[in-house]
Amino acid sequence: MKRAGIFIDGTNLYFVQRNFLHAKIDIIKLVEYFKSLYTIYNVFFYLAYREEDDKQEKFYKMLAFSGITVVRKPVKQLPDGSLKGNLDVDMTIDMILTKDNYDVAILVSGDSDFEKLINVLRSFGKEVVCVSTRESSSIEVVNAADRYIDLKDILPQIKFEEIAK
Repeated sequence: MKRAGIFIDGTNLYFVQRNFLHAKIDIIKLVEYFKSLYTIYNVFFYLAYREEDDKQEKFYKMLAFSGITVVRKPVKQLPDGSLKGNLDVDMTIDMILTKDNYDVAILVSGDSDFEKLINVLRSFGKEVVCVSTRESSSIEVVNAADRYIDLKDILPQIKFEEIAK
């Protein structure tokens, strides 16, 4: 089996779940799905967080204790009152610096900002799989990637199931 690295744009995934899937994804099940297809070198989850948010802290710890490398950055409030917590550059740098550790980069994001990154990785002989939804993926990223997986197509295998108390 080919070696793969999974790189999850947490902010992008949050909005995809809320606006397009109308369901929560179980990150552990998502990783297990890809483990059935590849030998996973590492899983990186990029998270912009609000300081002193207990729910996010609990989520962060769950990911870390599940063996996922969490890269996080506090959300900044801009002068106009809007919030910013972009980790695209961090993710890009990590994907390039770790390229010798994987054959396949699994990019969980449809953000057009990653088009150049995909082309660079492919120039190094890496296969790139883009994972998102059709409604939230830019045509540039879908076109640049070697393979595209729509989260709606695999939702039954990766959907988060609430545990009854």
